[in-house]
Amino acid sequence: MQTKLKTKLNSNAQAVLDTVQGTHNHPTALEIYEAVKRVRSHMGLASVYRILHNLVELGYIKEVGRSEECNRYDGNVSRHDHAVCTNCGVLLDVPVEVNVPSEVLEQAALAAGIELGSYEVRLYGLCPSCSTPNNS
Repeated sequence: MQTKLKTKLNSNAQAVLDTVQGTHNHPTALEIYEAVKRVRSHMGLASVYRILHNLVELGYIKEVGRSEECNRYDGNVSRHDHAVCTNCGVLLDVPVEVNVPSEVLEQAALAAGIELGSYEVRLYGLCPSCSTPNNS
């Protein structure tokens, strides 16, 4: 799915955006770089990081699964939830809407001392690959 932004993107930025939106595995910057490098061989890793940061700032992709090890990126910017495998770390989209009453969200935000802007539910457990008896 190719998205044309309100602002004109250069070909490198468009290639990065197309790569993120063309995957559903929440790729890391390095994975995006490796995929983009196949079609834009001159692009450097630092450029990919800069472009990803700009695309997040513009709201065209989301940064998800931020950790000390790496950031992951999501081309689906609509509100949705994620599941995380506690064994292999895979980050999956939850294919159903998880509804949390607004009163509960507001109470949680108040208790945390924040003004609620948005929310995401994270489910933790074993993914199908890790939960099979052969992979235990």
